[in-house]
Amino acid sequence: MSTVLSPKQEETAEVIYKLSFENNYPPTLDEIASEMGITKGTLQYHMTALRKKEAVNWNTGSARSVQIVNKDVLEHCRLKFPRLEKNNKDLPSYRSEFEVQVEKSSIPILGQIAAGQPLDVMDRAEEYLELDSFFPSGCYALKVKGESMVDALISDGDLVLIEPRDTASNGEIIVALVNNEGATLKRFFREEDRIRLQPENPTMEPIYLNPNKDDLKIQGIVKGVVRKMF
Repeated sequence: MSTVLSPKQEETAEVIYKLSFENNYPPTLDEIASEMGITKGTLQYHMTALRKKEAVNWNTGSARSVQIVNKDVLEHCRLKFPRLEKNNKDLPSYRSEFEVQVEKSSIPILGQIAAGQPLDVMDRAEEYLELDSFFPSGCYALKVKGESMVDALISDGDLVLIEPRDTASNGEIIVALVNNEGATLKRFFREEDRIRLQPENPTMEPIYLNPNKDDLKIQGIVKGVVRKMF
């Protein structure tokens, strides 16, 4: 290869190529590390070096986006595993003259979400937010109204990207439907005898709910924040 890689970097690229074609989708870092028999931390060192050499690339925040983007490295892998590509012609990651193909997704903005007192949540899309495929399929966006989450860097007017889910782990920021009346954005904590919805603003008090009643319905988990800076 005219692109000079260390033996471990070369092995890493080969494993990315091999797993991509065997599974018909790009591997995660955990899968690559497992295949190589190394720790994820060690793999990240090799991956960083490969990225600096413009041999591989990936989308931050997307678990399955690792792609070989260097022509010489790709050709080396093709020669090493000549049968893989013939048997898996539909994998999009290694087509179109080695360009990275990034799919666009359209996320509906369904209305406003309270970061103060609960508000009614609209159930139809007002507009759409076009994003690269950084977030789980099925995400939607809500516009924040209020300042109760400012210490979590979520401010009035921001868009929060929501993964639809009906469960949450302690510390996650959730879309909480309270008493079937309105939804609010708060950090979720399940305590011994109650559920605490914690604002991220020292001037505001938490909301406490009975865990044995249907006072709370979790409608999603915050996966990202979009802010217009000017």
